[in-house]
Amino acid sequence: MRERLNIFNFDNTRISRLPIFAAVAIIVLAIIALLVTRQIIVFDDHLQTIVFLLIVFFGYGIGSWILLGYVKRVSSELRRKSSFISKMHLSVTIIQFSLLGILLFIVYDNITHCPNFFSFCMSARIESVFVYAIASVSSSVILGLFSLKFFLWYKSDNKRNIMILLFGLATTALSMSILVDAVDKILLQQVIEVKSPEGTLPESSFLYKVDENLGGQIQYKVANSDTITYYVVPTELLPLHKMLIYLGSYPGYVIVWISVFVLLHQYYQRIGQKILKFPLKYLIMLVIPLALYLIGSGLIFSLPNDDIYRFYQRIVFRAGSIGSSLLFGLAFFVIARNVQSVKVKDYLTITAIGISSAGIAYSISALQQTFGVAGHSLVLLFSYLFGMGIYSCAIFLSQDAKLRKSIRKTAYEQAKSLVNIGAIQLKQEIERKVLGIAKQQEETLTEQTGIRPSLTEGEMRQYLLNVLKDVKVLQQYEAILEKEMEVIRGSNVFFVCIRLNSVLLTYNNYFEIYKDIMNKYRNGEHEGIRWVTTVDNNNLYLIKEFLNIGVRIRHVNNMPPIDFAVSDREMITFVGGFKTIDNRSKPSADVDTMQNLLVSNEPAYLDHFISFFEELWNNGIDARDRIKVIEQGLEPEFLEVIKDSKKSSQILVDIVGSIKKEGLFLLPVDKAMIRVDKLGVIDHLINASIKGAVIKIICPLTEINLHVARKIERCAPKIKILNGHNSPVGMVIADNAKYLRADLSEPNAENFTEAVGFTIYSNSKQSVNSFKSMFELLWNEHVLVEELKKADTMQKEFINVAAHELRNPIQPILGLTEHLANKIKDKGQKELLDVVIRNAKKLKKLSENILDVTRIEGGSFVLDKQRFDLNELIFSIVDDFSSQKNNAKSIKFEHDHLNDGFEVYGDINRIGQVISNLIENSVKFISKEGSVSITVGKKSDIVSDKNDMVVVNVKDTGAGIHPEIMPLLFSKFTTRSTTGTGLGLYISKNIVEAHGGKIWAKN
Repeated sequence: MRERLNIFNFDNTRISRLPIFAAVAIIVLAIIALLVTRQIIVFDDHLQTIVFLLIVFFGYGIGSWILLGYVKRVSSELRRKSSFISKMHLSVTIIQFSLLGILLFIVYDNITHCPNFFSFCMSARIESVFVYAIASVSSSVILGLFSLKFFLWYKSDNKRNIMILLFGLATTALSMSILVDAVDKILLQQVIEVKSPEGTLPESSFLYKVDENLGGQIQYKVANSDTITYYVVPTELLPLHKMLIYLGSYPGYVIVWISVFVLLHQYYQRIGQKILKFPLKYLIMLVIPLALYLIGSGLIFSLPNDDIYRFYQRIVFRAGSIGSSLLFGLAFFVIARNVQSVKVKDYLTITAIGISSAGIAYSISALQQTFGVAGHSLVLLFSYLFGMGIYSCAIFLSQDAKLRKSIRKTAYEQAKSLVNIGAIQLKQEIERKVLGIAKQQEETLTEQTGIRPSLTEGEMRQYLLNVLKDVKVLQQYEAILEKEMEVIRGSNVFFVCIRLNSVLLTYNNYFEIYKDIMNKYRNGEHEGIRWVTTVDNNNLYLIKEFLNIGVRIRHVNNMPPIDFAVSDREMITFVGGFKTIDNRSKPSADVDTMQNLLVSNEPAYLDHFISFFEELWNNGIDARDRIKVIEQGLEPEFLEVIKDSKKSSQILVDIVGSIKKEGLFLLPVDKAMIRVDKLGVIDHLINASIKGAVIKIICPLTEINLHVARKIERCAPKIKILNGHNSPVGMVIADNAKYLRADLSEPNAENFTEAVGFTIYSNSKQSVNSFKSMFELLWNEHVLVEELKKADTMQKEFINVAAHELRNPIQPILGLTEHLANKIKDKGQKELLDVVIRNAKKLKKLSENILDVTRIEGGSFVLDKQRFDLNELIFSIVDDFSSQKNNAKSIKFEHDHLNDGFEVYGDINRIGQVISNLIENSVKFISKEGSVSITVGKKSDIVSDKNDMVVVNVKDTGAGIHPEIMPLLFSKFTTRSTTGTGLGLYISKNIVEAHGGKIWAKN
């Protein structure tokens, strides 16, 4: 049962041939329909009926189900990533099986009305036209949408990939061809029916003859015992008809041919092979059908207008169109056989099926009302397969191109950065790193598109070998090593000035030669080898190896910016830095070579470099003494101010590369993270973290450097990164032993050397501790701020939720209690309920105040403004307060107002809330008896000199405002009352200010 279920869902890899078998069967039916409709072979009514039924039941039924199911399975990831593809697949499926339903109706109708001439029946002509129109328009729309995708892709691509443009043109051309054919047959050709003479035999034929009685050129004639039907192009529309035929057929074919050629070419170059090796079999497969098509079309030369010649011309033309379609598909099948990726193989198979079948189906004449319409309308299914396949092929070929570019770029970068290892190790290390990065990018591209690139690991490795052959990095590198070995072997005395990062290179490539030379020295056959270099923890073990074989070494702090070696016969040094070249004699930003080696035996050069070496030697200290200082932790303190930005960048790389336990990194601006990443600093930090070091980074995080931050998070999740502020300086502290501080001069510079001014490099314990303390303060400050933000957010969320939850039950409690109080007659019980009502109202007001505060602070405080009479509002509020029973106090309320109506524009509820708060505060602070007066007046605006300012005064005879409270009166939670929360005046102030006014208080 499980095996059957797999077959039904196309999940078993063994049945991947099933779609191919289904496609072959449909193609065979389509070819038969093409040859019969074009009158190259002749079938009687029974055979034509069989062809029609096979096309309907297999082509639209079983075959469509198999092929659409196959596409659904293959494109599952792509459809998950792209709603465009998902909706298109669903639409095609619905339309295809809807066409099946209409065709089944045509079968039923023809059997019912025309059982004796089924294939020549015209009773369901409207339904046939409907099938043809739906299929043609849908095909044009689908291919048009794919072409739009290609054109937008081409426009957004900085390098304007010509392959994408050609695919866009190919899908556009095929879309226009299908649409133009539909316009010609549905709109230009008129259908004329006449009654059949007695004894008319069922037949159909293409005539292409002008008949003046019918008013145009007869294209096609269908005769049966009931009617004779003519498809006629009116005389005045003949030029347009011919133009549409040419535009719909030939340009589209040529563009599709070119696109297939480019696709095959792009595929064949995917591992770096050249067009000169493009296989002859591909060219033959593409050129032969093109030639047949062009000959048969009459574009190259025309045959005599004779029925026999026209018959043979049709044979050549149809052989060209059928052969082209089949050989186009065969070319894709050949590619699919050589692809390792099953998914890519499936997409190539879909393309092959689509391109093989679409051209054949398009060539079937839809004027034949049964199998002709059915066969031609298969163009919908195959156009979708063609568009889907070629779109997917474009994606994986584009991804292959990105991978190739990544491999090439990474190979050059690694070749330059890995010069400190031997030649054989260099090749291995480049291959390891380049393929590792390529695999990461492969996963990223697959996640983005749902389609995996077609390049296998073996093909990536082959392409890398081709790249290394092209750029000649390794060959030049090996030539340099060979020359240096020659100079060492031919020397009688050998002096070397070597920088820190070149010690490992020398050990890997020359150590055995050094041992031979030092054996000669001990035998009196050589004067020995002397070195000057910088000795530190990074190269300590290597320096010991050279000391053990007898090389004399001195430590120099400030080394010159070049490496050189001098013998008694020759000197060698590197000059010119890295130089960009291109084997095609064009500028290329991707191609770099090793440094150029200068070799000279000129006495002037020898004397100059020997003198320079002796000066360095005399200023250096013995390497053994330097090693003691390092091992005993007695390294003398130094502080170096560096103005050379290149030297600063090298020190930065060295100090970060030396981190073993802890690295603290302060980056001043967001682009600084990108700049140090280019230097390889981020990779050093990631490696240090992986090895157990604690790494902390403070840097402003923005969209600009987000990709680097994600890289750190992905590769070394233990590295802690905090979002900092912009700063004028950056610094790094390594293992609490050394620090580098750099002033920022150009924040937006692309490279580190352009961005920094002077730098300070030191191992001073006091300075290191000072800078570390500063870093920890910044770190703790940022951590605390983030925690406070989280706590504040949680507090606001809690208060908001609590206020909502508090308010919900209050209203029913209050309503039910008031209802109960109105029904109870007992005075004692009524007083108890009054207490409940008063406290419920207080609780309700408290929850509303809390919600108002959260709205104000959350920026969601909204006013509902309208025009209203302020006097009426104040009257109603004063009446409410006057009617309240307060046995403990005797308070008189006075309202001084203008006689006429006082209309204002504002939020009546919020203004009422403010006035109520002010009156309530006045009542609260009157001890036993007193008065509260409310006055309203107009005041002119100083700017506009108009009486459009309203002043509402609330004055009471209470105790007044305490002096300590006055400065904070309108702040949250400011109160001296034991019954208030201190929120009312804060809310009132925000309501007034939201209306553009102000509120104040005085004693």
